[in-house]
Amino acid sequence: MVIEDTLFILWLMVAGPLWATVGLFVMPGVNQDQPKEDQISKTTLQIAGVIGGFALGPIGVALLYFEPAMIRRTTMMVGVIVTVFATSQVLVRVVDPNLPSALWLILAGPLWAAIAAYILPRHYRELEADDQNVLTAAALGGFAIGPLIIGLMWKSTPKINRDWMITLGSLGAWQIYTLFAIQNPDNPCVLAPFSLTYLTQQTANGVVIGSIYSLMAVGLTLIYSVQGIVSFAHGQLYMVGGYFSFYFLLHGGNVLSDLTGTEVSINPIWGIPVAAVIVFVMGALFERTFLKPMHEGLIERAAEYAILITFGFGFVIEYTTLAVAGPFPQRTDRFIEIRRFTLQRTTITEDFAFGPINIIGDRAFAMVVGIVLIFALLYFLQRTWTGRALRATSQDRQAAAVTGINPTNMNTLSFALGSMLAAMSGAALIPIFAWVPWVGAEMVGRSYVIVVLGGLGSVPGALFGGIIVGIVEALGAGCHPDPSRGAAYKEAFALVIFALVLLLKPTGLFGREHN
Repeated sequence: MVIEDTLFILWLMVAGPLWATVGLFVMPGVNQDQPKEDQISKTTLQIAGVIGGFALGPIGVALLYFEPAMIRRTTMMVGVIVTVFATSQVLVRVVDPNLPSALWLILAGPLWAAIAAYILPRHYRELEADDQNVLTAAALGGFAIGPLIIGLMWKSTPKINRDWMITLGSLGAWQIYTLFAIQNPDNPCVLAPFSLTYLTQQTANGVVIGSIYSLMAVGLTLIYSVQGIVSFAHGQLYMVGGYFSFYFLLHGGNVLSDLTGTEVSINPIWGIPVAAVIVFVMGALFERTFLKPMHEGLIERAAEYAILITFGFGFVIEYTTLAVAGPFPQRTDRFIEIRRFTLQRTTITEDFAFGPINIIGDRAFAMVVGIVLIFALLYFLQRTWTGRALRATSQDRQAAAVTGINPTNMNTLSFALGSMLAAMSGAALIPIFAWVPWVGAEMVGRSYVIVVLGGLGSVPGALFGGIIVGIVEALGAGCHPDPSRGAAYKEAFALVIFALVLLLKPTGLFGREHN
């Protein structure tokens, strides 16, 4: 056996499943020396023991045993994240990557996930215990810690809450990352010293594009929060906003030159407010014509009607644009002459330097536009009478009407504002991406993911959700072993986030619980 494989075996001895088992049985002894009012629940102690032992071996178990005040969700999650790098740097030096992969499949992995998911829910039902989320926890636990999850849940049948789900999901993610590091030791996201510059560059790219995703998603969540419907025309409104900006910049300068007798050049920035005004009017007219009868009770099956009518509206917009503009890609001039902003290279030690970090100028400008508009919307909703009226209508339409607010006008305003925000995000991105009539389909899919991630009806949730999706896509594409395939799978990474949120927290990051 070569020295690298020996290192892997040693790691299994000082951490991993063996010490997780020790922590499982040792940690409940903490309560024996504690006053009754300070005792921690047995389940919490068991979870802490498994995490501490799996992550840091005897050190983790000893720390939590002698300092039980450290048993907090944040402390344990940070501990797991910190140990990812240390363990991956040991494992990537294993000459035969099949050895740790095979051991992981024996000690945990899909097989144990299937076994736990089959056994534990049945056991809960036989004991007439609360089996809510047991199937999900069993599958996550089997994948992350193998048969240990059966030992944790079999005898005491604890109630599975969000802490359980987050803990088991984090351990599973750690396993996946470690296996990825073993199989791809030369990947830029794995190489020591943790490829800080590369990861920071990818994260910066994700934050920039995620801010624009957020602007579009904010419009969608505003419509949903007030009207209770999902606009299936949102992607097409995003697309047509870019085209309105393009044609205004293409012909507006010529028209002004003819009127003034001098040559006039229009900065592409002016395309954003022009697209906003036009699409605001489009959205208001559409809502008054087709959605108002639904809210007045003139439509029997309102939910189905809203889906069909907004889908039809988007269909008309897309194919009308295709007939007028054609299928050829279009793009406007740059917003600013600065091609990129650069954070210069900084030497930290003789062997390690950080930087440079580059952000494309137009993307940085689009990010600023998105963030400014979102905060302007938040100010409007929080500080103005009309904004408060929109919020009141979203919470209780009848109560809002009693106080003198016209819900019909609020419906129109919400749809027009939401449409306008989608158009402005399109106008901000047309200098960056090639614009075609079907470009909205890809973006609206991301918007649905962002709205669910942030929480339905939450504007701050849409902002943070968009940034999270942008970062996940950038890191997923950048860390993929094949960069060309990684770029093609960007949407798949967002869908993984979508599935995990539905699994672990269906209300989203900022969503409200509904009784």
